[in-house]
Amino acid sequence: MTEGVFDDEGVIENDARERYRQIVTRVMQRFGWQLLSVDEFARRTEASVARGEVTDLWRAAINVYCQCLYGACRGDEGRERQDLGFIELHRYLYGLSFREIADLAPDARAEAVNETLLRIWKKLDNYHSPGAFLAVAALELRNVLRPLWTRLAVAVPLELLDERQVVAEHGDPEQSALRADLRQQVRACFDEVLRQQPRARHQLEAVWLKFIADLDDETISAYMARPVASVHVLRSRGLNQLRASPVWQQLAHDWGLDLKWAS
Repeated sequence: MTEGVFDDEGVIENDARERYRQIVTRVMQRFGWQLLSVDEFARRTEASVARGEVTDLWRAAINVYCQCLYGACRGDEGRERQDLGFIELHRYLYGLSFREIADLAPDARAEAVNETLLRIWKKLDNYHSPGAFLAVAALELRNVLRPLWTRLAVAVPLELLDERQVVAEHGDPEQSALRADLRQQVRACFDEVLRQQPRARHQLEAVWLKFIADLDDETISAYMARPVASVHVLRSRGLNQLRASPVWQQLAHDWGLDLKWAS
C-alpha cells in the first residue's frame, strides 16, 4: 500500500513537472529566449510558484525569465551572456515598437530602440524589481517614443498578460472587437481630459498604468521615478479628474464602467 501511494505521488509529481516544461517551452518558442535551458527554466519556475512569488504558471515563467534577463544584461554572468541578454532585449523592444507606432520610419525606429537600450543600460543598477524588468523596459521605450506620439495611451506588453487572457482576447473576434472599441473610447476620454487639464498628465498616467495597463505600484514607481506614496497621490488626483469629466461620465454610463475605482 505504501508503495502504491509512493507511485501515485511520483506520477503526480512527474505530471506537474511536465506541465512546467510545457509552459516554459511555449514561452521560449514564442520569444526566442535562449538564456535558460528548458529544464532549468522549468525548475526555477516551479520553485518560484512553490515560494508563492507568483501563482499563475505563465506569469511565473515570465517573472523568472525577467530576473534571468536582468542579471544577464547587468553582466552578472559574463560578457557572452550579457551580449546575448541585450540581443534578446533589443529584439523584444524592436517588436514592441510596432505596437506603439506602426508607421514609424525605419531609421527613427532603430534610433528609438537604441536610445531605449542606452537608457536601460544607464539605469540597470536602479531597477529594484528584476521580475518586472521587461515591463519597465517597455515603459522606457514608450518614454522615448512619446515625443513622436503625443497620445497618453500605454500599450500592455502581451507577454505580461495571463495566458488565459491572451487566449480569450484572440479566441473570440466579436468580444475582441468590443474590447478594442472600449479601449479606444477610454483612450480618447483620457486624451480629452488631458487636453482640458494639461498639467494633469502625470496624474492620468498613474491611473492608466494601474487600471488599464494593470501594472503593480512598484513597477509604476520605477517607471515614473517617484516613490510609491507619490504614485498613490497622483492616482487619487487623476481619478478625481476623470470622475469630474462629462466625457468619462457618459462613457461610464454607456459601458457600465465603475466610477469608484479604488485609489
